Amino acid sequence: MDKRFPIEDQIDMLAATLKGRVITPRHVEYDVMRQLVPANYDRKPAAVIRVADAADIAAVLNFARATDLPLAIRSGGHSVFGSCDDGLVVDMRNLNGIEIDTVARTAWCGTGLTAGEVTRAVEQHGLIVGFGDTASVGIGGLTAGGGIGYVVRKHGLTIDSVLAAEVVTAGGDIFIADATNHPDLFWAVRGGGGNFGVVTRWKYRLHPLPQFTGGPLVLPATAEVVAALV
Repeated sequence: MDKRFPIEDQIDMLAATLKGRVITPRHVEYDVMRQLVPANYDRKPAAVIRVADAADIAAVLNFARATDLPLAIRSGGHSVFGSCDDGLVVDMRNLNGIEIDTVARTAWCGTGLTAGEVTRAVEQHGLIVGFGDTASVGIGGLTAGGGIGYVVRKHGLTIDSVLAAEVVTAGGDIFIADATNHPDLFWAVRGGGGNFGVVTRWKYRLHPLPQFTGGPLVLPATAEVVAALV
């Protein structure tokens, strides 16, 4: 990018090269698109980029590096790190493809999907992924951070069910990382957060859907009960 041009013009030039959509403060939907779930974090990025594929992400990363703009990656929008002031927000929401192999019990899932969307898709086949208890959380950050779910004692963390990941590195390269190909990167993205690249898809091992029985246990907050618990 030519730094002689104002950053707004450079962002427009970037937009012309992408398949996805670039939303800037000039767009009427900007205030909606920039909002996180924790609404008290009122960030105002220079652009929200709703990417269409891994190639879009690679182009945005290269642009951010060339312009020294701050960069944030957003999957479901629950993390406060999913936005930034005066920088670029990569919105993954349109990376929402899912490919389920019921014979192998695996699924490739785009990181724009939420835990609820994946759960509803795989449970139709009597299968589950070990996600948490909030359906609206994006699987991108949930999985990259480890992932604690209802079946953690039986199947481990969410990352223990990850078989592969499609990753865009800071250099703009796109890799499929698994136990055989790029094993160090595969190890790092499972629990390492967003520090080693942008994951566009996760491949999960699926598990048989068990029968769940649950309910609340409510105790009176008396001194005797508190003393017995602690």
